[in-house]
Amino acid sequence: MLICIFGNVHRFLLRGFIEVETPVLQPSAGGALARPFTTHHHALDQDFYLRIALELHLKRLIVGGFDKVYELGRTFRNEGISTKHNPEFTMLESYEAYADYNDVMNMVEEMVSKISQRVLGTSKIEFGG
Repeated sequence: MLICIFGNVHRFLLRGFIEVETPVLQPSAGGALARPFTTHHHALDQDFYLRIALELHLKRLIVGGFDKVYELGRTFRNEGISTKHNPEFTMLESYEAYADYNDVMNMVEEMVSKISQRVLGTSKIEFGG
């Protein structure tokens, strides 16, 4: 089912968004308030951090002239672990130049509705059942 959901996310965002793949290893931790996983790059003798968000590189692309970008990628947060929190998870992040929160809200509502209809056959989702 996961591959079906991801495929439909990509299909939905074909409306002018460019899919990108940004670095997982970053020279500084940032993009969210979370504790990062740290690793060491021996050739550079430098510590790097597994990304805690997709935000920073996507925003650089917007500033660099790309109008619509998104990434569906793995992120890592070195914090608690439970049935509701996993230190490694997949995140979808998108940015659109000149869009306000209403534009983003409408896009997300439409995306969730269309994808749930395609994957589950309904746009009604039962929570906790």
